[in-house]
Amino acid sequence: MKYTLIVLLAFGMLMTACKSQEMVPAEQPPVEEEPIVEAEPEPEPPGEEIRVVEERFTFETEEDEVTHDENMFFVIVGSFIQKDNADRFMETLRDQGFDPVILMSETGFHRVSVGSYEQEVPARTRIQQVRTNYPDYHDTWLLIRKL
Repeated sequence: MKYTLIVLLAFGMLMTACKSQEMVPAEQPPVEEEPIVEAEPEPEPPGEEIRVVEERFTFETEEDEVTHDENMFFVIVGSFIQKDNADRFMETLRDQGFDPVILMSETGFHRVSVGSYEQEVPARTRIQQVRTNYPDYHDTWLLIRKL
């Protein structure tokens, strides 16, 4: 009987000890959120490098200037000496869902842009999207505004 009492007491103490450990929640440190880092553009596959030109230009319309004047990087899908050709190409682009803008370069070309950006990475991403989704525009390139 003496041993039974000791065993019961030991068993009771074990149960109490285990129970108290289960009931105490562990403190967890506060979770800090990682800042969002803008991803670098995927490198272009060999043979598909993006042509980059830096030049001065003016906008064809005042409305286009107001809308895009703050941007430095422009996605160019066509370049024409003749304005009529640029205008016809713009109509084709509108039919395909683009919102094109004509930029008149310092070299006399009418550059047809389908996007303008403050940063280079989104412009390069858009170029890759255009090239992928519109194979006819596989030679889309990047125009950097020269101040």
